[in-house]
Amino acid sequence: MIVKITWLGTAGFILDIEGTNILFDPFFYRNEQSKPILSTKREDIKYISAIFITHGHFDHSVDAAFFAETLDIPVYCSETARENMINWAEGKIIEEHTFPLSDKGKNNIKPIDYFEKIKINDEITVESIKSEHIVFDARTLLSKLFSWKVLKQIKSLLPYGKGFPKGKVFGFCTYFNNKKIVSFGSLWHKFPEILEQYENCDIFLAPLAGNSKKHIAKKAGIIIDVLKPKIVIPIHWDDFYPPISWTVNLKPFFKYMEKNHPEIKIIMLKFDEEVSIELS
Repeated sequence: MIVKITWLGTAGFILDIEGTNILFDPFFYRNEQSKPILSTKREDIKYISAIFITHGHFDHSVDAAFFAETLDIPVYCSETARENMINWAEGKIIEEHTFPLSDKGKNNIKPIDYFEKIKINDEITVESIKSEHIVFDARTLLSKLFSWKVLKQIKSLLPYGKGFPKGKVFGFCTYFNNKKIVSFGSLWHKFPEILEQYENCDIFLAPLAGNSKKHIAKKAGIIIDVLKPKIVIPIHWDDFYPPISWTVNLKPFFKYMEKNHPEIKIIMLKFDEEVSIELS
């Protein structure tokens, strides 16, 4: 069978399974310096059955409430992420950033816990996986803490950190027709006993942000060693909100995969482009 995936930057993507569209971690609130340029606007997104949010950080959750309101669809997330979305809509994080969020919209934002299974339709179920956020390594932290570009903008950047605590962190496994697609919004590699439950998945969407290039390759490799996916799709490697982000150097990751997993296919997605993937 064929599934279609459209990468929307960062950890955001649309998964199209025979016409049923599921949206993960939508993030359209990119600044003008972000690279690559995302052409799709959130208003362009129409036919979505459900949204799943991995954690509460702004680059994963800030746009979700818009869809809960305008498309009248469920958004599944942690309790913390739900509070972040409502606070953003009501101007409690940045006063000038508000939009109408009715009681209906708020009720569409539904808190979930680890290992819940959400039935999308008779054929598709999404399970929340217990995960955590990647721990920034020393090199990454120092490069940002002592960056002049960050220091110059620290006052305007602080609300995006303080106003969007991460809360519980999820991965997701989408089940359909005896297939499994596993996705995470942050790269956490220290739950091998959990990852083993999703072994031999068909696709793994791997977020590659948050560490130096050497550590990213190593941590992603640990997860891939356990999951043993047929296909790996790198995501969250883009420069999504400079100066607190950067374009990830993927060469060490490619080198690791070539050496240790030459049998696994790597698919590189481009922004805005729907890609059809045949699953055997």
